[in-house]
Amino acid sequence: MDNQDETMIKYLRILCVAFVLFLSNVSGGQTLSKGSLVIVGGGLEANNKSIFNHMIGLAGGVDKAAFAVIPSAGGTPVQSFMYFRSELISYGVKPGNIHLIPVALMDDDSTRDVNESEWKNNGNNPRLAGLVRKCSAVWFTGGDQLRIMKTLVNPDGSKTAVLKAIWDVFTAGGMVGGTSAGAAIMSEAMIGGGNSIAALTHGVVTDYQGDDFPESDGVLMSQGLGFFPLGIVDQHFNKRARLGRLVVALMNEKPKFTKGFGVDENTALIYIGSQNLVKIAGAAGVTIINAADAGISYAQKLPVIENLSVSYLDDGDSYDIKTGVITPAADKKPTRGKEYYKVQNPGQAGVLSGYSNSFPDLITVNLIDNKGRDTVRNLSFYDQFAGFQVTLCKTPLSAGYYCDRPLEGDKYTVTGIRMDICPVQITVTPMKNKQ
Repeated sequence: MDNQDETMIKYLRILCVAFVLFLSNVSGGQTLSKGSLVIVGGGLEANNKSIFNHMIGLAGGVDKAAFAVIPSAGGTPVQSFMYFRSELISYGVKPGNIHLIPVALMDDDSTRDVNESEWKNNGNNPRLAGLVRKCSAVWFTGGDQLRIMKTLVNPDGSKTAVLKAIWDVFTAGGMVGGTSAGAAIMSEAMIGGGNSIAALTHGVVTDYQGDDFPESDGVLMSQGLGFFPLGIVDQHFNKRARLGRLVVALMNEKPKFTKGFGVDENTALIYIGSQNLVKIAGAAGVTIINAADAGISYAQKLPVIENLSVSYLDDGDSYDIKTGVITPAADKKPTRGKEYYKVQNPGQAGVLSGYSNSFPDLITVNLIDNKGRDTVRNLSFYDQFAGFQVTLCKTPLSAGYYCDRPLEGDKYTVTGIRMDICPVQITVTPMKNKQ
């Protein structure tokens, strides 16, 4: 081999390495699986055909789908299994293809002859692991996500036999899904508890050893199962006002994770690894928070978080994992230049107000579909004279899409909104009568 040949071989090797690095970068540094995820934000209703049809389809269809159901998060594991089983059967899944995987921490009072708390060590049962591997889908019911971790991860942090089997199903192209707690476990960095005000006032807790984390103590961060590679998942998102806790969790996990996905109730984030695609299905939406360019400082020990990028997707929308491009559902039309509302001062919601101000309302009706404002603000008290102000601003990259579907109502897609969160002091001064 002459020098010219050696040079050519070295050059080809360099090109190969560069190509591998390119693929790593466009996928966010993650190795994407052939498997799929159906991540439901809790409150999954039996009549939600969109989610159940996606779930069963990704599991192989009604004739081939075989489900392993893990109820370890729940306080009544057998009841949770039976309820989900009946729903699958109503959609055509064969009863013989729906298997209870008896892994749990809590006893179910509906079963007199069985103490389900004795299933706590079944995670290393080889027979159960074998049963999981024969299935095309694995489903986690709701409850407490920390219970799932205690039953499927060994004390030394290694995977139990059942968890290894779940990973085998996923990497082979199967579907893994869950609702509520079964959604929280999907990300590697897992939110274990807490609320938004507590997260902003007390920060992140990582060393809690008890069974029930007090909601007012901060936001509990721990290890999840890591099936979802794109960022942190939070559930019951808008119903339980979890925007603040997801933001605090994200700022704590940077730079490893810079995206957060808040999934609403009766709604699914569907991750299709083989297509590098995320799809949204269900009744409400998914809020995507990008903290890559966000900064954090402190005022009187309270966080000032600036320059977050926020998008809101709902049923039929999709998100391209490689490019980051959000594609609205086909029936949605742009709102720019056709904004329906012209409200100069969107009101704050209170007990005397009939005007709703949930986060989806703020970012859709009050902002992107409102020609009267380019910025909206919302205030939440944490004390009598102190609170946090959330500011949402249109940017040159902002875009909105809208449609009105019969029986579903208004549906929106919103992208590229800037969000800031800052602590504020509040002074209340009664108005005086004019003489």
